[in-house]
Amino acid sequence: MDYIEDWVDRAMSCFYRDRDKDDPGKAHVHDDVIFAPPAPLDPAKVDKDFECLVKELGLSEEKQQEMHDYSMEKKMSLLVSQHCLQTEDASHFIGFLKNLQQSFVIDSNTIRQLQDLVISLRTQNYSYLESFLSASGLKLLTELLNQCHQQYALEQPALFFLYALRALLNSPNGRAAVLHDEQHVLVSIARSVDFRDFKCKPDYLPEPPT
Repeated sequence: MDYIEDWVDRAMSCFYRDRDKDDPGKAHVHDDVIFAPPAPLDPAKVDKDFECLVKELGLSEEKQQEMHDYSMEKKMSLLVSQHCLQTEDASHFIGFLKNLQQSFVIDSNTIRQLQDLVISLRTQNYSYLESFLSASGLKLLTELLNQCHQQYALEQPALFFLYALRALLNSPNGRAAVLHDEQHVLVSIARSVDFRDFKCKPDYLPEPPT
């Protein structure tokens, strides 16, 4: 549930962000300003929207039940955080992986993009992962990891491809895609024991940086 807590943190940051820091003219609030009271929460609507959010996350039944037991305030915080997050189109990373497949140039920008890809696959919802998979995202990751097996110099990006594949395995639709894959992605993952960098080995693979 770490990513859920991260959503809560991002949601709260939306409330406490200093929006007037760059505009001194707005820094002072006059005493005669009257603020309208916030609209009362509709528990039925919150529960309905939260149910949609839980389904989108694609969690196990046990975790779904755990989230259903959240307080109304925590449910509302998670719903607010969903709007604070900017969901990047999966096609952006599909295009990036295709370009990388054609020209395997490893520089700081490539590493940054790979890091962003891993974060997206770990934190985005069911629909996002489904769009990534339907656009041959799993096939691209597998083929790129296979390229890394051919050159020791590509062990650094190989670590991020393994992170990305593990993120998919942690989601229901991603796991199903891996188990039904015809590109033998599990074989490619198992071959990672041959990498010299021990961080790439399946029995060691650490948690990816956040």
